[in-house]
Amino acid sequence: MPSASQQIMRLGFGFAVSQALRVIIELGVPDLLAVGERSVDELAAATQSDADALYRVMRLLAPEGIFREVAPRHFELTEIGAVLRSDQPGPRDFVSMINSEAYLAFEQLLYSVRTGKPAFDKVFGSPRFDWLSEHPEQAALFQRAMVALSQGSNEAVAEACDFRPFTRIIDVGGGHGQLLSAILARNPHLSGVLFDLPSGVAAAHEGAGGDLPRTEFIAGDFFESVPSGDVYVIKKVVHDWDDGRAAAILRNCRKAMLPNGKVLVAETLVPPGDEPNQIKGIDVVMLAVTGGLERTEAQYASLFDAAGLRLERVIQTRGPISILEASPAYG
Repeated sequence: MPSASQQIMRLGFGFAVSQALRVIIELGVPDLLAVGERSVDELAAATQSDADALYRVMRLLAPEGIFREVAPRHFELTEIGAVLRSDQPGPRDFVSMINSEAYLAFEQLLYSVRTGKPAFDKVFGSPRFDWLSEHPEQAALFQRAMVALSQGSNEAVAEACDFRPFTRIIDVGGGHGQLLSAILARNPHLSGVLFDLPSGVAAAHEGAGGDLPRTEFIAGDFFESVPSGDVYVIKKVVHDWDDGRAAAILRNCRKAMLPNGKVLVAETLVPPGDEPNQIKGIDVVMLAVTGGLERTEAQYASLFDAAGLRLERVIQTRGPISILEASPAYG
């Protein structure tokens, strides 16, 4: 069993594995190994890389289950590594995204801990989403990464909610539109509105998230206003913002909703206790990159209260994501 010092050392080297994944994705190594094992020399020639350097990176990733060294300096792709191929829907875009500008911001995590402010703004000179609006290639990668990160969760949300009482659904910050597409496919009586910044609306228009029948595409700023409807779905948006900004989004939904309207916030709740959970890592990324946070159920209840809403119930899905259903707290 590793000693305490060895375990700490392994944790400290986590950045090396993360960046090594980004490098082999950018070089296209998983695609080259899709047809079978190859030597490092062949891979290096195909990727215009230094063979010895590439070997060292692949040797690092082999114990992590990405590759298998079947003979000296010969590797094959594992089942885990196969999800990094370009023809497979999976986390490759998320790995590339999180290990680029977000990674650089995270180096200044101490700044965020001392100030409570996002390090991204300090490193890049503007907030994360403002920066993305000025860098279309990175914005497109971000949208693809969100599609990858949302695998399974959009379907889980769509099937867990009963949309029969509603007629017009507003997907606030809907981005690529994958969630709205899943909901509309299950509820042919609904019309939809995909509401987001221009980059998100463009991704939805291009079909990044699937078919969007009966949908109106509206670009705008949810801190200013949102379109009118009787049910608002806000998935993985509220966690991007601090309490003041998050409450502003919810408050605008409260103002715009039709009578008997509902707000459905789909987020992964931070569980109690100290068991390992991916959401705790994402929470610290939110701290450094966007200034947002992952929240407990009690924290969401307080947030709704600040926006003139009342948490009615928490709907569990078949995935780790939950749906917090809120109604107006007053008439």
